[in-house]
This record gives sequence, C-alpha cells and structure tokens, in this order.
Amino acid sequence: MQFTTSDERISTLLKRVQETTDLLKLEALASWDQHTQMPERAGEARMHQVATLDGIIHERQSDPALGKLLQELEGVVSQSRFTDADRSLVRHARRSYDQATKLPPELVEERAKVAVASLESWVKARQNNDFASFAPWLQRTVHLQREIADRLGYTETRFDALIDLHDPGLTASEVEALFVPIRDVSTRLLKRIQASGKTIDTACLFGNFPISQQEALCKKMAASVGYDFTRGMIASSAHPFMIDFGTPLDVRFTVRYSEQFLPMALMAALHEGGHALYEQGSAPSLLRTPLAGGASSGIHESQSRLWENVIGRSEPFWQKKFALVQEAFPQHFAEVPLPTFVQALNKVEPSLIRVEADEVTYNLHIMVRFELEKVLVNGEISVESLPRLWNEKYREYLGIEPENDTVGVLQDMHWSDGFGGFQGYTIGNICAAQIFKKLQSEFPDLKERLAGGDTSFILQWLSEHMYSIGATYLPQDLMVRLTGESMNPNYLLSYLTGKFEKIYDLSPES
Repeated sequence: MQFTTSDERISTLLKRVQETTDLLKLEALASWDQHTQMPERAGEARMHQVATLDGIIHERQSDPALGKLLQELEGVVSQSRFTDADRSLVRHARRSYDQATKLPPELVEERAKVAVASLESWVKARQNNDFASFAPWLQRTVHLQREIADRLGYTETRFDALIDLHDPGLTASEVEALFVPIRDVSTRLLKRIQASGKTIDTACLFGNFPISQQEALCKKMAASVGYDFTRGMIASSAHPFMIDFGTPLDVRFTVRYSEQFLPMALMAALHEGGHALYEQGSAPSLLRTPLAGGASSGIHESQSRLWENVIGRSEPFWQKKFALVQEAFPQHFAEVPLPTFVQALNKVEPSLIRVEADEVTYNLHIMVRFELEKVLVNGEISVESLPRLWNEKYREYLGIEPENDTVGVLQDMHWSDGFGGFQGYTIGNICAAQIFKKLQSEFPDLKERLAGGDTSFILQWLSEHMYSIGATYLPQDLMVRLTGESMNPNYLLSYLTGKFEKIYDLSPES
C-alpha cells in the first residue's frame, strides 16, 4: 500500500493527515493513562487537556483549505495513476472533514470533557453499585450524542448516525436484519443445550491463581500467537481494551485479572491480542494515517473473536498451548486432562457478564445493549429506566436477572463515551466465522497444524490479505475481497450449531 507522493496534492493531504493523526494518538495516550495508572484526583486536569486536544484536532479537520484540497483531488483521484491507498486517503479525509464541519467546536470540546468525567464517574459507580451517581453523566452523554447525530444527519433514525461512526454504511435496520437469524438460532440452541441434561465440569478453571503468574502466562500466550512485545505491552484495567499510539509500531492492550477465575485474563489476552495482531500487521507505509488499523468496529472485532473463540477455544489450538497453562500453575493443572480443560472453556450457561459469556449466549448480550441504545438515543426511553429495562431483557433473552447494577447496567464502560458501537461485536462474530471458513479452504490441514502448535501460517495469511491493507477498503468491500461475498450470518449459524451439537451430544435439528 503506497501513496502517490509524486503528486503534490497527495503529498500535501498526506502531511496534513499525518499531523492530525499524531494529535489523535497523543489523545489516545492520555486515554491509556486514564484507564491504567492516572491518579484518582487527576480527572479534572485531564478533562481540560483532552478537550483542548479535541478542539485543535477539530479545527484542523474542518479547515476550509482542506475542503478545497479534497475537492480538487476528488476530481482526479479515480485516474489510474493514483493508487487505492490514495483514493482511500481522500475518502477518509473527506469523511472526517464532512463530520467535523457539521459539528461546532464547542460541542466537540464539551463531548471530550464529559467523556473523561463520565468514565471517572462510571468507575466509582461500578465499584459502589451506584447507578444513580452515574445517571447524570450518562444523561449528559445521551444529550450530546443526540445532538451529534442530529447534526451529522441520517435517513431513517437518529441512531443510524452513531452506528455509521463505528460501522460505516450500516443502519439500524440492516443490523437488525443480520441479528434476527442469530437471535433465533442462539435462543433455540440454548434451549436444546439446557434440555440435553449434559453438564460440563468447570472446576478446573477456578482456584488460586496469583496475578504475577497470570501476567507471565498472558504474555507467553500473546507471544505464542505472534504478538510483538517490542511494539506493545500488556497492562491491567477495569475493562479490557486494545489501543494504539501509532499503528503498527505501538499497539498495547489491557486485561482484567481475577485470582479465582483464570479465563478472565487468559481469554482476554487472546481477545485483545487478536485486536493487536490486526494493528501490528498494518503496512509500515500506512503509519500516521487513518488507513493504519481496522476497517471498522465490526471488522476489528472479527479478529478478536477469531483468535479468542474460533481458534482459541478449539481443542487443536490447546494441544500444544495447554502446556503453557500447566507450566504456569503446575499444582492446579498437572492432572487436568486436555479435553476437560477445553470443554470447561466452552461450557454454555446463561451469565450476567458479557465479556465472560460463552459463544452461544454472547450475541444475546449484544442484542440487549443494541436494543436499549437504539431506543435511548431515539428518545423512546429515559436514562432512569435503563436498570429496569436491562433486567427485563436479561430475563427475556437469557432467563436470568442481575442481582445488582454492578453486574447489570453498569458492567460496560462504553456508555461513558457514547453509543452506536455494540453491534460491532456480533458483526465481528459473523465475519470471524466467515473468514475462518475461508481459512479452512485455504489450509485443508488447518486443524492438524494447529494441533502441532503452529498459528504462524494463519497470521501470515491474515497479514498478507487483510492486516497489511488496514482500512484501505470499506468493510463490505473488504469481506468480498477476503471471502468472495459480503457479510453472511449463515457461516456463524453453521459454526455455532455444529460446534455445540458436538460438545453437548445433540442430534441435528430436522
């Protein structure tokens, strides 16, 4: 992926974009600090710092001179002498320019301030099971998000404008069309599993796991699938996340530790590590541009879900990797058979915490959030009603109810920053299953190679065909390039049904 720097206009645009990207990455560094080690009372100062940065970034992105430059380039960039990277650079810059010119500076800075303060409030509210203390900040976020959506514009509903910020080109109605078959199959498969009478013992996943030993294990596991620690690191935070400060040269992630439950950190290392592999795989030529990294929220999640679940919860993957777990905790796992460990990782049971959910119920967690966000942003429900509605949807979809708001409506940090991104997790599952099907066709001996401890061939193929090109292509176009067709939920349905019918000894549905 190369830019046509022999054209002065592309060179000028590239320089402007690189400088703006530098500022965005410094803002990301401030976010990393806030999540991992910022002093408790530093929030007010950070709020103003981030708002100042956002103001400067907004000013650069809405500069009339940039608009004139883009207009000139749009008239010629389709010519054959320009590259796909050139065209994508113009497209991304145009998208940012159009969004920036629709939002006044005061709104951008206010949103930045509220996001910082809201996160601080969420952390304390979650610790104290105190939704009421978070509600005023959430209400301010809702108000700002509605104004942003209204200014950006939409065709069907206000919520569409926010979805488009995360998954370009998708609307709520299109997301719902993808969700319907997944909701139906997931709920039906869950009922079949519950009626099977088969139980899976997960005792081996619980015990005494000192954090220092978990930290070492997570590092070894991430490195074993190709994560490069010379360009990254792992830290701890209240909610796991991946962040970059200069893809592909500085890509970091966090996990959350439990001394009693090993998969909380172990599987997060594969999940966030999957995100990080995508970022680290970007072509160096895309450095300091918005083309470095994932094509969309959903496409990015496809890689976290691929490495954590489709690969990371399979028995072939653990044939060799299980030795790392046994070495980390020899007294606990020395006598645990591999099939017992793998089955424990794949137990299906309705639970309250999204990031710990099994593959069958996970998408139902997403649908709860997506449906609530939609009606909240569209003004159909109030912030005060969220805990009650959250609990009602958990009863409806999963047959369980949170005992408190900490494990209910307060469990995700995302609403402290805004709305419109949760659908990306299920879109990620859809794309992960579809991409894995392509990998199986490319490598007929995939299971055997995984069982031998090798994942490098998967990383190499993904890097060549997906990671290196970053966000050069739109999500649907990228899926067609990768798999030959646009997003298709049938691959996920087939994957879930086939996998869990086997695990739970279920007869195929007629």
